[in-house]
Amino acid sequence: MKIPIFKQKQILLICFLILCNFCFSQLLEIDYAQGKKEESSFKVHVLRYGIIGGSSLQHLDITSEVLKFKYDAKKGIHLSFSIFGTRTIWSGNKKDGLNTFDIVMNPIGGTINGNLFASIPIYRTDTKNSKVGLSIGKKWVQGPVLSNFKNNTFFDNYGRLGLTYQSLLAEDPLQNTNLYFWGFPHAQFHHATAENRKIFFNNELNPFSYGYGLEIGLEYNSKFKLVLLSQQMLDVSNESDFKNFITRLILAYRF
Repeated sequence: MKIPIFKQKQILLICFLILCNFCFSQLLEIDYAQGKKEESSFKVHVLRYGIIGGSSLQHLDITSEVLKFKYDAKKGIHLSFSIFGTRTIWSGNKKDGLNTFDIVMNPIGGTINGNLFASIPIYRTDTKNSKVGLSIGKKWVQGPVLSNFKNNTFFDNYGRLGLTYQSLLAEDPLQNTNLYFWGFPHAQFHHATAENRKIFFNNELNPFSYGYGLEIGLEYNSKFKLVLLSQQMLDVSNESDFKNFITRLILAYRF
């Protein structure tokens, strides 16, 4: 018996949520501690961030961080698992492949995005620190409508590995305000099935594709984040539109 399309999507959604528990995007966390932590901490956040983003691919979207589990160890090791939900509100690009590619390249993109981020400290002072950061996740991407009622969703597995740098730029204890800067140069990869690469990207992306990126940002008063992300895929033909350098601007507010 053939399963209806909407039932297939429900089954995929349930399977995705199950897989999220096993997978290793997210907005980088500022470490406010000065010196060694006295004890480890574990926190759970619900509906923590509201996010709006736009890219050079003429793509505008809104995202919410629906759920987050965060663990910080005494020695400075950080682990967090986040679930994001993103909805496109405007696509100005006339090429369906590039609109879908924008979702793939957005580290918090996808209808549902499960992400595990881990960082290990390598240097710390009272106002600066640097860490090795690893982000691995899985996102459920909804592409353009396909002919013959074919399923237009697929999963993208992704990862980012790099060095995070954080610095306190300004602080006023009397007004309880602060301004932080961070940077995250990284290598990145994406993986999907060969069939999906053919359907959505005309085989111009390899099933396993890789590139590099740089994320820099400012956080004010533990509430507002302004992020600039630049990325490029490397194992793509020079004639392909997917070879172009992509920039994304993100504004996030913490509830």
